[in-house]
Amino acid sequence: MIAKSKTKKIILKDSKKDKTADGFFRRYFAPGSKTAQRLYIFIVTLVLTVAILSYVYAPDIGIELGSSSPRTIKANKGIEFEDIIKTEEDRNSNEAEIEDIYVYNLEVLNGEEGSLYQIRYFYLLTSVVQKKEDITIEEKIDYLTNLFGNEYPESIVTAGLDLSVDELNILLERTQKITREVMKEEIKPTELDFAKSTAVSMAEADSGIPLATLPIVTAVIQKNIQPTAVFDPVGTENAREEARLNTVPHMVNIAEGQTIVFEGEIVNETDIIILTRLGLLQREFNWSRFLYVLFICAVTMFLFGFYLYKFDNNIFNNSKKLIISALLIIIFTALTKILTILSSIHLNFWNYLFPIITASLISTILFNARIGIMLTLCLGLFAGIATNFDFSIAITYVLGGVLATYMVSKVSQRSEVMRAGFISSIVLAFLFLTVNLIGGEFKTIALYTVMGILNGIVSAILAIGLLPFIESTFNVVTAMGLLELSHTDQPLLKQLLIAAPGTYNHSLLVGHLSENAAKAINADSLLVKVAALYHDLGKLKRPEYFYENQGDIENVHDKLNPSMSRNIIANHIKDGLEVARQNKIPKRVLNIISQHHGNSLISYFYEKQKDKAAGINGDLNGLKGHFRYPSMKPQSKEAAILMLADSAEASVRSIEKITPKKIEQMVNDIIEDKIKDGQLSQAAITLKEIEIVKITLIDGLIAIYHSRISYQDNGKPDPEGDMNMIASSDYY
Repeated sequence: MIAKSKTKKIILKDSKKDKTADGFFRRYFAPGSKTAQRLYIFIVTLVLTVAILSYVYAPDIGIELGSSSPRTIKANKGIEFEDIIKTEEDRNSNEAEIEDIYVYNLEVLNGEEGSLYQIRYFYLLTSVVQKKEDITIEEKIDYLTNLFGNEYPESIVTAGLDLSVDELNILLERTQKITREVMKEEIKPTELDFAKSTAVSMAEADSGIPLATLPIVTAVIQKNIQPTAVFDPVGTENAREEARLNTVPHMVNIAEGQTIVFEGEIVNETDIIILTRLGLLQREFNWSRFLYVLFICAVTMFLFGFYLYKFDNNIFNNSKKLIISALLIIIFTALTKILTILSSIHLNFWNYLFPIITASLISTILFNARIGIMLTLCLGLFAGIATNFDFSIAITYVLGGVLATYMVSKVSQRSEVMRAGFISSIVLAFLFLTVNLIGGEFKTIALYTVMGILNGIVSAILAIGLLPFIESTFNVVTAMGLLELSHTDQPLLKQLLIAAPGTYNHSLLVGHLSENAAKAINADSLLVKVAALYHDLGKLKRPEYFYENQGDIENVHDKLNPSMSRNIIANHIKDGLEVARQNKIPKRVLNIISQHHGNSLISYFYEKQKDKAAGINGDLNGLKGHFRYPSMKPQSKEAAILMLADSAEASVRSIEKITPKKIEQMVNDIIEDKIKDGQLSQAAITLKEIEIVKITLIDGLIAIYHSRISYQDNGKPDPEGDMNMIASSDYY
């Protein structure tokens, strides 16, 4: 039993592990998982972007060192770079020009073993040996010569011994004086012979030195005058190092369009360096560049995704919108790279035509200004990488793109996009002018300024042209798309006007009322207006079954069973959605159309059927549910506004003698009924906003039906009695 229990526990543990592994796989790898979809989008976008930015296009121009050039090659852009070889040559030259540094050393003259001491030693030792009487002159000469280390010839020693002590003292004084005079200046080793020659000349010119003793003085001077300038190796090395450091780099300036090598000219090392700097000879894959690009792109896209997760869940949780964002990044990064390739093989002005502003405009119109700015920052950074890490031009594109997002943050017409592009072009031209103003030639600056103007205008045209394609391909709706749908010359609205003129007029009025109410509570007024114009498309199928289209003809519902009438009335929502889908009406509009009645009770036919059922058997179970619209309650402010405006306009239109009081009472009753019935319980609309909508609807309806309003005199009641409720809103 114990063994079985242990086996069972092991099996349960293994089962839990399998379930955990399966759950992990489903979450992060199963295509149906939202997390997996986001992960796949991130990986694909990162891989493609890095691949695009890492690609280096270097055409084979047939250039080899030492060979003749097959064609004339001109610079595709202006560059400035340091010629390292030339700079090193200049440093070596400046270093060689620095002479050895010497330091004046007084110890050579005055020190204990200095020149003055050695001179005194010669004369004093000679006078001491001379006084010795116990040895012969030959012995004195030998003795003194040995004491001097054989540095003086015997003739000089002999001549010195022949002098008296007084004569020796005079020579000592004269010799030291000459030595001091000569050695008070710096004497380098290379200048020693000149210094000794100068000292001998001074001795010869000294009248105080007898001619017979001149050889002694000359010998002592030549022996003891030494270099006073001592070589300083540390100072010399520091001076030479400073000379190297102060050497100005040898800069090479190449203007755009400048000829680098002519056809048939022998290619030298300088030509190879310049062509390499221009990117015309780089063929090997640069792994360090690849890793750098991978790191920058990964961090950038992670931060973009984190921003969506933190601040825009509407996009983060919508795979379609994530795919659109990813495609914008990939496509416009590819376009940027293509233009940089053209720049590398032709002229640099292609770098001033990056369509980043197009991406800024499209992303702002599709999503919002914040996403537009984030996408602009990403593409600006990628543009800097694509231009060989020239982030000065990237900054100009970012500034221009941010301005463009601001200009179209609340756009509703295509002309406004063109206006935003034009203003952005002026700013972009100014930024290009500023970037190239220092060090640029006048013609180049003028060309790039014109490129800035052209860039902004072309970007706006591209944005206008691409938006309809994106809207139709991905079934997304923009303000401009909605604005086009709101034009009364749309085929569907024309068809509605011809086939169901009453419904067409009703839709126009509801659109006007809904738009004003949405503006009053800061809802999407354009969206609710378009939804109002198309909300009753289903009535095209059987227009005569709806009250507003019957006119003076007999009411066809009088001959139908209430349940059949209910089916016809309720089906206009389903029929309308089918027509809208066939005509590619955006999904956001379809959602509002499907919810504009909620699951309200079709009260007119319910009351008729209830009377019949009560008369037959009194069984009313399930009857009320059967006579409700089979659709969702409003899920948004816009859907709630359309429900209230639709019901209010239809009901007020049914009043035979309209007064402001009746309009106000009718709208109050309708809204109160909708609230009690729970029709607004799922919409993100507050009671305060409902009150604002109610006031806006009342004012709008009074203005619309002003010509029909009957004002009662002296507060007398309307002779017609109660308001005609036959055409209640639930009839539609």
